[in-house]
Amino acid sequence: MSKLRGVTLTFSFASPGEAVRFLEVITKVLGGKVILGEVKGDKVKVFIPYSEDYRETVRKIKLLYMEVRNSSRVGLRRYDLATVLSVANLEVAIPVQALIDALRLSGRKASVEGSVLVTDAGFNEVVRLAERVSLRYSEAVRAGLPAPLRRLAAAAAACANLSVQEVLDVLEQKGLIRRGDGILPASTLEAIYRELEEMVSSGSGR
Repeated sequence: MSKLRGVTLTFSFASPGEAVRFLEVITKVLGGKVILGEVKGDKVKVFIPYSEDYRETVRKIKLLYMEVRNSSRVGLRRYDLATVLSVANLEVAIPVQALIDALRLSGRKASVEGSVLVTDAGFNEVVRLAERVSLRYSEAVRAGLPAPLRRLAAAAAACANLSVQEVLDVLEQKGLIRRGDGILPASTLEAIYRELEEMVSSGSGR
C-alpha cells in the first residue's frame, strides 16, 4: 500500500481549548474537504492530501489561523467576511451592515474594506455576535419591516438581549415609528440609531 502523500501543517495556540476550537473551525469552513486533524496539547497538526486544489486548502487554513491568532492582539484586527459568516451558525443570512451596526452598538469599532471586516473585536466575539444578529434578523423579516429598520432592530436586539418586538415597542413609544411604516427618511433612521445606541448602552429598552 503506497504511503499517503500531502502537506502537514502545525499550528501553536495559547491553550488546548483554543487548539480544539481552531480544529472545529477549519473542519466547518472546509466542509467536505479531506483533511486529517489532530490536537496535541496546545498544538494542532493538519494533514492535507495532495489534490488539484490542495494549495487553496492550505491557503484557507493559514488564513484562518492568522484570523484566530489575531483575536488576541490589541487594536484593530482584520477578518475575511466570508470566513466569519461561514464559521457562524446563522439562522438566516444577514447583511454585512447588520453585523457592523451590532458591533458599533456594542461599543466596538467596525468598518468594511472590500471583503474584509476591520474591528477591535476578537474573532470568536464577532462570530457569536453574527449568530445573535441572525436569530433576531429572522424575527425582523417575519415582522415585515422595511430593510433599514429590519437591520437596525435586529442589531440592537442582539446587543441588548431583547426581542425585535421589544425593540419596536420602545421605538413606537418614543414616537419614532408607527406600525405599517414603509420607507423611512434618513433623518428618522438617524434618530432611531441614536435611540438604539442609548438603549444598548443602558442595557435595557425601558
